[in-house]
Amino acid sequence: MQPVLIDLPRFLLRDFHHDDRDAFIGYQNDPRYLRLYDFNPQDSERASRLFDLFMTWQDEDPRTNIQLGIFDRRSGRLCGSAGLRKSDSDVAVLGIELAPSEWGRFRLALDVVAALLDYGFGTLQLTAIVGDTASGNKRVEKLARWFGARVVAQRPGPAWMQVRGWQEVDWALGRTEWTEASRRFRSCS
Repeated sequence: MQPVLIDLPRFLLRDFHHDDRDAFIGYQNDPRYLRLYDFNPQDSERASRLFDLFMTWQDEDPRTNIQLGIFDRRSGRLCGSAGLRKSDSDVAVLGIELAPSEWGRFRLALDVVAALLDYGFGTLQLTAIVGDTASGNKRVEKLARWFGARVVAQRPGPAWMQVRGWQEVDWALGRTEWTEASRRFRSCS
């Protein structure tokens, strides 16, 4: 598969390059990020292993996992990461995370998710895109609802969610719902 590049007016979504490693590890090891996910700050290799996994996925044939860096077009700064991971031949799991320095930039998240949904339903010909999040993550909940996703399941999440009184929430978006939501999204752009 060719390298993935999604060109947006303010951002560029692209496959990670080896020289992106330090920026990725930097935001992954930000104390705010570690605290949110209850990661062990002593595990200095966690982010490096994750970056290596993303690089390995680029060599898959056929490619079933696409994890892209989110780069600011003007500065080239890494703003986060987002991707689609096929769980079935026509279903993928969407994931997005913003670097702590970008938290609160809802329009950035909207633009990135819309681009990934377009890519998934258009280029990859998916029939559904699913995801999961913590019930306490109101930003992701708002994002999922904006695009017409529906909650399909709730369950106790991992320990870091449970100590906060949160649950894990699964959501799903079908091609038909995306077609309707994308019209609304484009009219607001």
